[in-house]
Amino acid sequence: MKLFAIYIGGEHAQAHVEVHDVRFVVAGSIRDTHDRLRAEWWGTPGTLHIDCWAEIDHVDGYKVELRREPSLAPETLYFVNLGGYDGMGFAEQHKNMFVVATSVADAKARALSAVAGWKDAHRDDLYEAERAFALDTMMDDRLHIHLTKDGNARPPRFTCRYTPLK
Repeated sequence: MKLFAIYIGGEHAQAHVEVHDVRFVVAGSIRDTHDRLRAEWWGTPGTLHIDCWAEIDHVDGYKVELRREPSLAPETLYFVNLGGYDGMGFAEQHKNMFVVATSVADAKARALSAVAGWKDAHRDDLYEAERAFALDTMMDDRLHIHLTKDGNARPPRFTCRYTPLK
């Protein structure tokens, strides 16, 4: 099974612009996430689409794996949603990212350093990834995130394209 972070969008009857959210799903493939995404969609039926997705298999020089036993490592995987203003756009800018850290404060500080040029940069949301992915409710057996340092500092690989889920 794989960890997927999926940026979804669609219409909502009371919104003047398209609404978006990030969903976290454990599945064998991105296609295997579609039914769950449809079931969780709160917006106008038939408008749901994926804008971007990533298999979260590598973050900050750590390999990310799912195992049945709890991790004993001090490092934790966090999802951070940042907001701020670049002075150019008519909206709050956002950056969604995963970081490996040993505390919530460390995760927030590391994430904020990635948007040093924004005015009034702030944390909108910050979750331990294991809770964001709801690993205790997604599978018959509880799964846990394990991080293994491997020195490969590549970020997760994102696939961004409009994919309707009608």
